[in-house]
Amino acid sequence: MKILLFTHKSDIDGMGNAILAKLAFDEVEYVLCETFNLQNEIKKYYDDESIYNYDMIFVTDLWLEEPTLSKVANDNRLKDKFLIFDHHKSAIEGNYNKYDFATIKISYEKGLCSGTSLFYEWLVNNGFIDKDNQKIEDFSELTRKYDTWEWKTKYNDKMSHELTLLFYSVGCNGYIKLMYDKLSIIDGKRFSFNDLENMLISNKKQQVEEKLSNYANQVYYKEICGLKAGIVFIDYEYRNDLAEFFRQNNFDMDFAMLIALDYGTISYRNIKDNVNVRLIAETMGGKGHDKTASSPISEEEKKTLIKVLTKTK
Repeated sequence: MKILLFTHKSDIDGMGNAILAKLAFDEVEYVLCETFNLQNEIKKYYDDESIYNYDMIFVTDLWLEEPTLSKVANDNRLKDKFLIFDHHKSAIEGNYNKYDFATIKISYEKGLCSGTSLFYEWLVNNGFIDKDNQKIEDFSELTRKYDTWEWKTKYNDKMSHELTLLFYSVGCNGYIKLMYDKLSIIDGKRFSFNDLENMLISNKKQQVEEKLSNYANQVYYKEICGLKAGIVFIDYEYRNDLAEFFRQNNFDMDFAMLIALDYGTISYRNIKDNVNVRLIAETMGGKGHDKTASSPISEEEKKTLIKVLTKTK
């Protein structure tokens, strides 16, 4: 079976779907998409008609918008082999789950959903992954806990956080290969890290601590939407850890606005629980969850921000 997968490239939830697809199917082509370029990536496959060459097409940890959504729904050659698995509230509010091929859920019996958990559930229910493979189930659950932040708020499961540290140590394709090789070994064991992986995680922890300390000294405060924002230029991978650092150390801000020029994205993280950053991101042309959201940076905005950053330095 020939599979085409479009998945989010920014974190272990997006990567988890690529790994599960490779474990479930013999022939998988995956496209790692940024939050705001999915429609363009799919259009490329439509334009040359290569999208019809696949037995199944999946979109995971992202959602399809109009007019692409209706285009798929009205395409008799495509609609029955196209499936979407996403967990963002913005997608539900946009009514992007109006077709049967779009599964968009915020929560289920385990807690909050992630793209990986929804895709894993479908693969197991349809017999593509063995439901008794505990190692793969552990991997899916660790990914879900980190992506929903339940590792911190509910379980205190440091292993979920270590999984994302490992991801940032080896990069997107390195992580997919590492986890695929690891999960392909059928030995009846639970998911765990080996000595090399633990070393990479330890080194990354030290690097993160140093980075967070530096970023904390570079915060600029500004009122945005009637709230106090802490604005910092960062490398994209540190967005979640920096927000948690602000919370733990009681920084005087309502939310963090984290500008990642390397990724062309502004990430919004609530520091006070009653702040809905999704609404703030939407005013900037963005989307996301109530506690975590993002908006794109245009090329013109990027040039302006680089000037600001240069002056700040």
